[in-house]
Amino acid sequence: MSAGTSLEPRLGPAAGDPRPLRVTSPAPADVWEQVLASAPNALPSQTPTWLRCVCMVKGYEDVSRLYETADGRRLVLPLVRRPALGSILATDLGLPVGWGPGGLVCDGGELRPEDVRAVVTDLAQRHVLSTLVRPDPATAGTWDAVVPSSVWREERMTQTVFLDGGFDEVWRKRFRSDTRNRIRRAERAGVLVECDDTGRLVPVFHQLYRESVDRWARRDRIPLPIARRLAARREPDRKLRTVAAMLGSRCRIYAAYHEGRPVSAIVVLLGTGTAMYWRGAMLEKLAGPVYANYLLHKTAIADAIEAGCTAYNMGDSARVSSLELFKSRFGAVSQDYASYRIEPIPITPLVQRARGGIRRILALRPVRSSA
Repeated sequence: MSAGTSLEPRLGPAAGDPRPLRVTSPAPADVWEQVLASAPNALPSQTPTWLRCVCMVKGYEDVSRLYETADGRRLVLPLVRRPALGSILATDLGLPVGWGPGGLVCDGGELRPEDVRAVVTDLAQRHVLSTLVRPDPATAGTWDAVVPSSVWREERMTQTVFLDGGFDEVWRKRFRSDTRNRIRRAERAGVLVECDDTGRLVPVFHQLYRESVDRWARRDRIPLPIARRLAARREPDRKLRTVAAMLGSRCRIYAAYHEGRPVSAIVVLLGTGTAMYWRGAMLEKLAGPVYANYLLHKTAIADAIEAGCTAYNMGDSARVSSLELFKSRFGAVSQDYASYRIEPIPITPLVQRARGGIRRILALRPVRSSA
């Protein structure tokens, strides 16, 4: 047991009691790794190494939870917390914005309704202000079936390319014909893709990201200094550097070059069975006409298949958006899911209703003449 680990023993569940037999927090990394070894479809963001990255970059503490059920199964829930707040005022996050899904990973990889029910019951009984859980989208049906309707939900949608059948199958039957044509046009235009898993391309990605921030600021009419400060706080340079250093070969940066200049880049994380597209940046005026992003993802998908992955998670998208359309061109299947805010006292629904009331009141206020 690691230093700082606490046990919350259960005497054994009574008939109908969904609580787990025992809870250990933080979850011991060695046990967590054992659970992952039997769950090949776990996401790269569900590992103890990933949680250490979150804590190092954002200053959180590890409050992950290991559940051992009455029948001997083990479940791990990644969670982090701001250390200065103390438990009563804490909002535990699994995981913070920008760090992908967390949710339960379990022995054998098959999440059961009783697992979710037991964990939600445990989280609702803790003396913390709030616990935000963003599950693996692949388990959405299991969570949605048992989480009480009183728990606040944020609806989301993710997109995944399934890789079974090998690259030829994916190329012919899942990539759309116009996608294959755009990849060929990128190759004919001389776009070259470089892949690195040592961190060497981190500066290339950072430069493209900074230029992307400026483009987004001009599009949204946000003053450049403000946009840059917000971006630096949301995506500090140490974030990718830390992830690349700690994940090693499991973090791959792909950069596309045209006429000797980097025009776009993506970051892909490799799990045992799932690859996850995590971040992207580009020079739109240079990358768009030569379809550089299409060639980047084609290369990353082919590499994921070669690494033994059966799924390529392309992340969340808004419905009926250009991003959703782009991902669908690779055969990405949409999956609705939700994140859940579990609270002993349901504060979030009250806050949401109050905000809605204020907006309605403001909408009814008469507009004063400036004359």
